[in-house]
Amino acid sequence: MDALDGMRTLPEVCIPLTVTSPPFDSIRSYGGHRWDHETFTALARELWRVTMPGGIVCWNAQDQIAKGGQTGTSFRQALYFMGLGFRLHNTLLIEKQVTRGINPVRYGVTPEFVFVFSKGRPRSINLIRDKPNKHAGKLLRYSTRDRAGVISTTKKVLTKPFGARPSIWRYTTGGRATATDRYAFEHPALMPEALARDLILSWSHPLDVVLDPLAGAATTCKAALLADRYYLGFEVHEPYHRLAERRLSDAHDAYRRRLLDESGS
Repeated sequence: MDALDGMRTLPEVCIPLTVTSPPFDSIRSYGGHRWDHETFTALARELWRVTMPGGIVCWNAQDQIAKGGQTGTSFRQALYFMGLGFRLHNTLLIEKQVTRGINPVRYGVTPEFVFVFSKGRPRSINLIRDKPNKHAGKLLRYSTRDRAGVISTTKKVLTKPFGARPSIWRYTTGGRATATDRYAFEHPALMPEALARDLILSWSHPLDVVLDPLAGAATTCKAALLADRYYLGFEVHEPYHRLAERRLSDAHDAYRRRLLDESGS
């Protein structure tokens, strides 16, 4: 089903979390289905309509290099979301650790972002704490500087073993590091399963509904299921729709096996 057609069937303020990755400019053709600024703005307006107060939209975007420079599409999209009323709650930089050719005129690859938009104050924030603290176990003071430039110091605080990860998220990609289903690579631009999982865990509760209006190979839907959430996805391109159905069927089998193992049956 087309994303807009599907979104228009949903009632208002019903979705607590959306995790999606739109086409990155014109890097891929996706069967010739339309994706342009007009389509984007219509989809963004629908996301505003269906997102509940406190809900989150995680928008994974990257610019194409065209006419000698970056298109800036991701930034224009972010500003449009903000113009609708969304807060830009967090901007994540996604660093995929893969081997790439040398670019003679630019540092590295074009940055990939996840813009985390909230409709008001976020209802769910579960920061992932997997950054080892160098001074774990030590009593330390922390200082802050106010607007007037005055420095204040806290009482001594016991440093925990792990702190919240920074806003740069690093993932090894390729093969099973991207997707555990080999056949999933029939889709040319998979979101890493680990990225979808981490976004879902960070900004939703168990049994929440997670939406992906541009479902592709159903990475978000699969990650939601395995994280004990409900999922809803739309995909217009028939080959990817069939791929998504196969992938979710296998994910449901794996989920049932896990439940049986946990129950000891």
